[in-house]
Amino acid sequence: MSQQSRSLREILGLSRLERLVVEYFIKYISAGEIIAVLDLKEEVKKRLSMGETDLVSEAEDAVIVRELYIALASLVKKDFLVYNNGVYRLSDWIIQEIKSKLGSLQPGKSKPLEKILEKG
Repeated sequence: MSQQSRSLREILGLSRLERLVVEYFIKYISAGEIIAVLDLKEEVKKRLSMGETDLVSEAEDAVIVRELYIALASLVKKDFLVYNNGVYRLSDWIIQEIKSKLGSLQPGKSKPLEKILEKG
């Protein structure tokens, strides 16, 4: 699939954990591997405590981290993320979509996925 024909709506077809990871990178654009995994592990644990039991198979830290790494690798393979020298970042096609819909990337600022998807 060429990058020109891709749509952020593809995110809706991802697993819940992959979607959580993509939403994290939509907010931060890029992050070092260790920081991203630590941040995402804490977010998963918070959501588990709020009753979202379908994110990971177990609530153990080691299992959460393993499943996060699997999700990160899957998102790189699916061209949602790029990994280079210990840093993950959004793929160029997603960066271009965000810029075209919001006018700028606004790193660190929450960008609800629903808001990005509804603009068109």
